[in-house]
Amino acid sequence: MKIKILGSGTIISGKKRNPAGYLLEYKSSFALIDMGPGTIRQLITLEIDMLKINAVFISHFHFDHCSDLLPFLLRRYLLKKRFNEDFRVFGPVGLKEWFSGQSALQGSWLTEHLIELIEFREREILWKNLKIRAILNGHTENSLSYRFEGDKSLFYSADTGFNQDLIPFAKDADHAIMECSVPDGQEADGHLTPSTVGFIAEKANIKKLIISHIYPKNDTDDLKDRIGKYFSGEIIIASDYLEINI
Repeated sequence: MKIKILGSGTIISGKKRNPAGYLLEYKSSFALIDMGPGTIRQLITLEIDMLKINAVFISHFHFDHCSDLLPFLLRRYLLKKRFNEDFRVFGPVGLKEWFSGQSALQGSWLTEHLIELIEFREREILWKNLKIRAILNGHTENSLSYRFEGDKSLFYSADTGFNQDLIPFAKDADHAIMECSVPDGQEADGHLTPSTVGFIAEKANIKKLIISHIYPKNDTDDLKDRIGKYFSGEIIIASDYLEINI
């Protein structure tokens, strides 16, 4: 399993950090995990063939995590019309209603070549023999955190505030991509700080912690040290285009 960081920042980050997006490679298959604005441009920069990507896992419906989905599908359609019929979108309950509202303003390019929409409900799904589970994390009513299990395991927090339920869900994950939006003392509802992300990762016994979704006010040289006060494992501060072998 490999992860390429397409976006380690937020909607107000500077040019060095694109909003959320991650490319997952598993046994020669490719999927996206969230795809905020700029994801398509990042894929072009990395010379990734978008026709080889056949799934996306959406954590929630805030535009900084999903706005490039329809443009991505349009690009694929213009390259090869029927390719979208083999594309799957996984996401929270409400995905089908959300997608229907978005597609109502589009033309036949989308409605005549329907993708498969799969809403996560208390069950495990398989994608290319990779076991995938999701849990509600409280960021919004239906927001999800994901866990991907193959030979190794990956936990993706997505946007979330402190939630004790994430600890057993992420337990013993080999890698975790976790948000760390704001500094301690400047807490924001629905987001983690160095102390809360470190506490969750330590209690869950995460092997390697990858920090992403970093707001500018938290994007300082001492970020790793601030998290390290609460987490004793390896910490990687994500950067756009970073590749991680899991």
